[in-house]
Amino acid sequence: MGGGVTAFPDLTRVNVSTLSKYASFNDELTENVIPCDVAIEADRRAKSPVITSAMARALGYRLVADDEAPTAGPITEMDAHRVLSESMDLSKAILNALLDNRIDALERKQIAREGREALRAIEHVLAKLEEGGGN
Repeated sequence: MGGGVTAFPDLTRVNVSTLSKYASFNDELTENVIPCDVAIEADRRAKSPVITSAMARALGYRLVADDEAPTAGPITEMDAHRVLSESMDLSKAILNALLDNRIDALERKQIAREGREALRAIEHVLAKLEEGGGN
């Protein structure tokens, strides 16, 4: 969601190969744990607390949006386009993964990324509605 491991090594204290190890599903690399400051920067880059939420879930908690966040404004046509575009990206990822009748680890990762992006677009619209931004 943040553009991949090559998109932000300059913003963190680790290099691309180390970031790749953190993101790997390889069983040999399970001991590689992403440091909190790097995880936070990755979440900032992704504009969503994906890693931080996973950490909270691992501890039996869940993140809740800050009620004091600034108002989002009215719902626009761009919001509709963003929801449609992100949902289509998710659909394409699923259909491409199913072409060979099996979903591998990379395809699962791509589907999950597209799903989170679609959810973020939908949650943005819902936040606008809850703040009275329905026009």
